[in-house]
Amino acid sequence: MYDIAYVYTSSELESALKGSYDYIVIQDSGLASNISIITGASKAAIAAAIAAAGVAASNFWNPVGWGVGIVGSAVGSKLTIAVVVLIWALGVTLIYAIANDYRVKGKGRIVLPDGTEVDGELILEPR
Repeated sequence: MYDIAYVYTSSELESALKGSYDYIVIQDSGLASNISIITGASKAAIAAAIAAAGVAASNFWNPVGWGVGIVGSAVGSKLTIAVVVLIWALGVTLIYAIANDYRVKGKGRIVLPDGTEVDGELILEPR
């Protein structure tokens, strides 16, 4: 039998990422969408989006912040938005943990190797 964490919020996801679960099942569609974008992006694109989000946020009051924000949107507006949302909720370290240490096992309903059925918006498993 597998150790499965069912999460509905970013704080529950944070706890699950710090735990040692065989699978993390994300139930919230918005959170699942942001995580799906992160897991599908390259490390370079994630780093660029994090940097752009950080500089734009800290310099929103001057043209440098505006310029970096425009560059960040060129990286990919969906990725930049997902990174901003997840930085606020989880922090940079956990974003990299998701990108590096987890892969998407499936979406919706899947059957695990032992026959257990799992249903969620997004199912993550450690790499």
